[in-house]
Amino acid sequence: MVKKEDFSKAIEQLRKDSKKRKFSQAMDLIVNFRHVDLKKNPIDSFVILPHTFTKQTKVCAIVDDDYINRTKGSCDRVISKTEIDKWNNAKDTKKLGKEFGFFISQANLMGLIATKFGRILGPMGKMPNPKFGGVVPPGGDIKPVVAKFRKSIRVMNRNEPIVKTRIGYEDMKDEDLTANAFYIYDNLLHSLPHGEVNVSSILIKFTMSKPVLVGEKKKGEITEDIPKKIKKKGVKKDEGN
Repeated sequence: MVKKEDFSKAIEQLRKDSKKRKFSQAMDLIVNFRHVDLKKNPIDSFVILPHTFTKQTKVCAIVDDDYINRTKGSCDRVISKTEIDKWNNAKDTKKLGKEFGFFISQANLMGLIATKFGRILGPMGKMPNPKFGGVVPPGGDIKPVVAKFRKSIRVMNRNEPIVKTRIGYEDMKDEDLTANAFYIYDNLLHSLPHGEVNVSSILIKFTMSKPVLVGEKKKGEITEDIPKKIKKKGVKKDEGN
């Protein structure tokens, strides 16, 4: 059974093995699964972390024109209803999705947003989500929603038996990174039908480092459990988180 101290040891080892860069690298958690059909039972949850990131998660709000001034002070960017009609370029929409970690919208605009942004933001997991409070009523207060998003991440799998998610940044304390990693992992276990039996391997890595295994595995399993694209390229960077 993987324990909290296993994450702590792996983070310590990752720091020893990694070259120092000129920027604070993101640290990612990678969990590979086995013996579970994630197409029938996909993983998709919002997790409020014990410790916020040193690099603040960016939030974008899409609101009515008369609501802009009340929103600007809370979000990193505000897109008005009038501006939505100008978004016709898929590349621009994809760039927007990469820049922001979460999107908030007023409920009366969701139809228009789905038409303009849905084809791009939907597959990215970035559409305003009503289950986590990302869709507010017209005139509703978005400040508490933004505050919650700043402390949260969305954990989901994308058509493969693996979850890759951010747990923090290199300039954070080891104990805070450990707490975030273990908290996310514990939440993942509760979404699996057989808990740790469904976990093949757990890894952590920096943006530009090789992954480090968390916990112990039997001989012959480690290499098989690390996908080639992760060993070579690592986790694709998501600017929004």
